[in-house]
Amino acid sequence: MKVKAPGRINIIGEHTDYNDGYVLPFAVNRFVFLTIEDSEKFVFHSENMNETVEMERIEKLNKWTDYILGVIKAFEKRGYRVSPVKISVSSNLPMGAGLSSSAALEMATAYAISEYFGFHLPKLELVKIAREAEVEFVGVRCGIMDQFTSAFGKKDHAIFLDTMTLEYEYVPLKLKGYEINLVDSNVKHELSSSEYNKRRQECEEVLKVLGKRGFREVTKEDLKKLPGVLKKRAQHVLEENERVLRSVQALKEGDFETLGKLLFASHESLRDLYEVSCEETDFIVDFLKGKEGILGARMVGGGFGGGVIVLSKKSFFEKIKEELNDAYRDRFKIELTFHEIESADGVQKI
Repeated sequence: MKVKAPGRINIIGEHTDYNDGYVLPFAVNRFVFLTIEDSEKFVFHSENMNETVEMERIEKLNKWTDYILGVIKAFEKRGYRVSPVKISVSSNLPMGAGLSSSAALEMATAYAISEYFGFHLPKLELVKIAREAEVEFVGVRCGIMDQFTSAFGKKDHAIFLDTMTLEYEYVPLKLKGYEINLVDSNVKHELSSSEYNKRRQECEEVLKVLGKRGFREVTKEDLKKLPGVLKKRAQHVLEENERVLRSVQALKEGDFETLGKLLFASHESLRDLYEVSCEETDFIVDFLKGKEGILGARMVGGGFGGGVIVLSKKSFFEKIKEELNDAYRDRFKIELTFHEIESADGVQKI
């Protein structure tokens, strides 16, 4: 049996998903492809890594297989028996660009196992299994957005998701004379996962200091009660939630000029208040500001490298790609990678 699960790009709502916030992602037309078949023992093969791993029992290896193993572990924890299988994986999702290749792999695995063994679990349960794999087995304390989008994506639509209630709404993504591109900085700083977890701790500390159960209870007035760093983190979350709500409205009205301004504002907040951007992604966003036909740009994903989402009028970005790449190469001695992004449906059998 073969399945595919898409990556995702988040238009806006960064570092809000693990803070009971709002997000506005969509599934992208880049996928993890996964084949599952009977086997005497567990065999995992990655075409992209050109590596095969065989094992008798499930144990953490601190490599790409952990995303699969964590999912199997989560099924077993729920009382489902997963007998040995061979799982082969290939992908056209760029790794580390902020398109969430890890969540796509987890979602593909969860869906494949559920269907192959006849469990037929609802998609929301598979989302929870996939997220649990990343949080408890891999050890990255992510929110639920990535796995949710990989499962529930819908072509030509973004998902307005309330990560506190898991209520969601499909918002038409009618780009018409506009386009969304992803610029991969091709850097991933070592800080990424440790600082990501540190940001989560800081946000938990905010709630402790304020005596609140969740960020929905935090107000602008509360910011005055917080010390320096915690105030900055909380301010980002509150203002980013507001930007998501305004972005949903802008999308519904086809107001891409406003959406673009909100993207630039989001990046500034991620840079100055949440402090998760880096010199390379800042350079890309600053270069694009004020360029003809470019409406907005911001870093996407956990930060400290990865990708920048760019909203532009159709074909305008194409004209300055080379100029951007030259300037970036001169500064950092690295080439950029460019991806035009289109929406896609969620996880499915092939």
